[in-house]
Amino acid sequence: MTDIRNENYLAFSDNNTELKTVQHWHNHNQEVLKGDIIGRTDENTAITKNCIIKVNQASCNDFSDSTDQLKHRVRHINYWKTELERAIRDIDAEITVLEALRQQLKNAMDTIKIPEYITEECLNLRRNRMQSDTIYDEPQDALFNESVLIENVKRLQADALREIEYQMKTNVAAKCALEKDWSNKCLAFKYESKNADLETKADNVKQSAGATRISEGQSNVQSWEQYTLSGLQQFKNAIDKSKELRSKVDALLINTARDLRSQDIKVNKALSDRIARTEQVKTELENQLRLTLSKICETENILETLHEEMLKVSQRIQVAQTRLNTKSIRPNVENCREGSLVGLIDEVRDLNDSMTLLQKRSLETQKLRAELIHERSKLENEIIVKKKSLYIDNERCLYLRSHFQSAEKLCGF
Repeated sequence: MTDIRNENYLAFSDNNTELKTVQHWHNHNQEVLKGDIIGRTDENTAITKNCIIKVNQASCNDFSDSTDQLKHRVRHINYWKTELERAIRDIDAEITVLEALRQQLKNAMDTIKIPEYITEECLNLRRNRMQSDTIYDEPQDALFNESVLIENVKRLQADALREIEYQMKTNVAAKCALEKDWSNKCLAFKYESKNADLETKADNVKQSAGATRISEGQSNVQSWEQYTLSGLQQFKNAIDKSKELRSKVDALLINTARDLRSQDIKVNKALSDRIARTEQVKTELENQLRLTLSKICETENILETLHEEMLKVSQRIQVAQTRLNTKSIRPNVENCREGSLVGLIDEVRDLNDSMTLLQKRSLETQKLRAELIHERSKLENEIIVKKKSLYIDNERCLYLRSHFQSAEKLCGF
C-alpha cells in the first residue's frame, strides 16, 4: 500500500512542476480585484463630463455671440440698405423732375422759333418799304433788338440744355452706383439673414474645408461703410447740383419769357406809333394832294384865261395894225401924222407890252403848272410809299406779331 502512495506522489510531483503556488494565485486575485482601471475610468468620466459641459457652454456662448454679431451685422446692412433705398427714390424722383424740365426747355426752344420767324419776317417785310420810308426808325430798332435778344435767349437755352444733359448723366451715374451698392447690400442682407437664422440641425449645414481661410482683398468695416458713404455723398452732390440747376433753368425760362414779352410789347408799340405817324403823314399828303390838284385846276383855268386874253390882245393888235396900214395908204398930204395915228401907234405899243406881259405870265403859269404836276406826282408817289409802309407795318407785321407766343408757351408749358 505504501509503495503505491509513494509511487503516486512521485508521479504527481513530476506532473505539476509548471504549476504556480497558492500564494501566487492569491496575489493574482488581489491584483485583478484591485480595480485601478475602474478608478481611472471614473476619473476620466468625471473629467470628460466636465469637459463636455465646458465645451458645450463655450460652443453655445460662441454660437450665441456669433448669432448676435450676425444679427447686428444684418441690422447694420439693413440700415444702409434702407438709406440707399431712400437715396435711390430721391435721385429717381430728381431724374424724373429734371427730365420734365429738359422737355420743358426743349419745348421752349421749339417755341422760340415762332418769335424768331416773326421777327425775321418783319425785318424782311420792312426791307420792302419804298424810297423815303426805307429808314432806320423806332420799329426797325426794336425789331433789331428783339432779334439780338432772341439770339441771346437761344444761346442761353442751348447752354442750359447742355448743362441739363450733363447733369442727367451725373444723376444717372449716381443712381447706378447707388443701385449697384443696394443690390450688393440686398445679397449681403439675404446671406447674413440666412446665416443669422441658421440652426445646427439645418439640412444645409455641412462640413466646409478651408471655410476659415480669409480671402484676399476683403474690405474692412471702415472701408465697407466708407464705400456706401462715398456713394451717398456722390448722390448728395449730384442732387444738390441738380436742384441748383433746376432753379437756374426755371429762372432762365421765366426771365427770358418776360424779356421776350416785354420786347414784343415795345415792338408792337413802336409799330403802332409808326403806323399812327405814317397815317397822319398820309392824311397830310392826301390833303396836300387835293390842294395841289385844285391849284393845278386853278392854274389851268388861269392859263386858259391868259390864252383867251392873249387872243383878244392879238386881235386888237391886228386891228390896230390894220388901221395903221389903212392910214398909211392915204394919198399925199392926207397921210397926216395926226392924233389918231399917234393913238394907234401908242395902242400898238401898249398892246405889244400887254402881250409881252401876258406871255410872260403864261410862261410863269405854265412853269408853275408843271411844278404843280410834278408836285402832284411826288405827292401821289409819297402816298403810295406811305400806303405800302402802312400795309407792311399794319397789315403784315402787326398781323404776324399777333401770333407771338404767350409767356407760358415761351416757358415751355
